[in-house]
Amino acid sequence: MFVTDKLNVILELIETRSLTEELKDQLQLQYVNLEATLLRAKVLREISKAKVQYIVQSTIQTKQADVAYLFAPFILANLNHPVIYNSPATSTVLNILNRYYQVESKQNLKIDDVLEALNIYLDLPDTRLSDEDFFYFSLIKALCRTDVSQIFLVTALPLNKQKLKELEQFFKVKIHIIQTNPQDIIIDSTEWNMRKLFFKNKDQQYIDLCEKFATLNAQILLSYGGYNQKQATQLVEDMFYAEHIYEKLSVYAEYMQTCLQHGVSRKQATFLA
Repeated sequence: MFVTDKLNVILELIETRSLTEELKDQLQLQYVNLEATLLRAKVLREISKAKVQYIVQSTIQTKQADVAYLFAPFILANLNHPVIYNSPATSTVLNILNRYYQVESKQNLKIDDVLEALNIYLDLPDTRLSDEDFFYFSLIKALCRTDVSQIFLVTALPLNKQKLKELEQFFKVKIHIIQTNPQDIIIDSTEWNMRKLFFKNKDQQYIDLCEKFATLNAQILLSYGGYNQKQATQLVEDMFYAEHIYEKLSVYAEYMQTCLQHGVSRKQATFLA
């Protein structure tokens, strides 16, 4: 697919599957010259002052505990890490976020404008791609950005760690695998009490749920160094009690609703984050 041999490593990242013809066609529509875009990003990334974190999460299904990572971008943004989060807009994702803003309403927003304003951008496409194709497509989008310094791959897909290491070295970007367990089941998100989830007063069910979410998201914080497992878990757990995640989500939602109502980008909207 690529003339530059090192780029063909991308095609071998999932041990059981390469890119489908459907995805190749979509990439051709998305990028005039994908290979040139990837190589240009590689060069410019080395001199870029911006350090954006990019989270790619595979499809979140009903009752799966890996929905915890939906809150990862808000956690990182609270720690002043600019972050892009990319995951399919499943019913679980929509059920949670639609309580705060109209996720399905497509807006003509520039990602960089949102990042500059809020340190966070949620890319939640309504996609018909398979899990494997979505993974490849999202990773390629991340590698095409000149400002991405770390990529987190949150998935249960069987990944070739050696190939990922080669990709990491070639693109000069850190890539972390967060392996998920589809059998790890929690309460259905349709039954969540959001006040108990985000605010201080919790019963035992939500104490346990927040503890699980904190333990899972701590894996991401550990990649930054400076924390041990206990410290990282406690830091995230505190955010579920001190309303930090709720506040960041509320500001993001208000921003999106303002842009939606006025049909303008953030730089044109009279909204202060």
